[in-house]
Amino acid sequence: MSFADFAGTFVPLFAIMNVLPVLPVTLSILEGVPSRERPIVTRRALLTVLSVGALIAIGGGAMLRWWGLTTDDLRIAGGVVLLVFAIHDLLFSRLERKSRAKELDAAIDDELVRTDPHAPASRANEGHEEHDLAIVPLGVPILLGPAGMTALLVFGQTRGLLPTLLAFLANFAINAVLLVHAGFVRRVFGRAVVRATGKVMGLVLAALAVSMLRRGIENVIASGLGGAG
Repeated sequence: MSFADFAGTFVPLFAIMNVLPVLPVTLSILEGVPSRERPIVTRRALLTVLSVGALIAIGGGAMLRWWGLTTDDLRIAGGVVLLVFAIHDLLFSRLERKSRAKELDAAIDDELVRTDPHAPASRANEGHEEHDLAIVPLGVPILLGPAGMTALLVFGQTRGLLPTLLAFLANFAINAVLLVHAGFVRRVFGRAVVRATGKVMGLVLAALAVSMLRRGIENVIASGLGGAG
């Protein structure tokens, strides 16, 4: 494994997964949890991210072989997904997007409670609900969303399993520290710095996505010309 492989995986993962742009949403979720339960919920959310991310990075290759997909197929598809994510992130606030998703989830829950007379009884145990929040939506998709999962799947095949896992663990460690000290981080950096960081990382991610697309298309064209020859 070379440092270039690690850096080439770490930077886009950091652009996608860094927790700074979603800290306000994360804090708003945790504020609804009793203070004594917040460390437990935070640990469960981080464990969810670690487990799901590692599973995708390790098992992604087997899924691709099962579906008969090539690495270049994944480069092109992953590049498109990440490019769309980056463009959307540059044009719209990630905070607003996550907040809207949270509002939609709450609206769906309210509708279920209204239409199902047994629903309130199933939600009577608030402790279980708080622990569920750690998994969905805090762990997935707020801390580890579809773009992060796609990146892990792509880089696990294109960069190699070891650099992908190491880059993921490095990003996970950074995010864990930021999340545990979320209130302090928000006070120190302020909203302007948080938003600027997200926009810069979005631009970096867009460039990396274009690079993935270009390389995948070039390889497909080269293999087609080679087969024709």
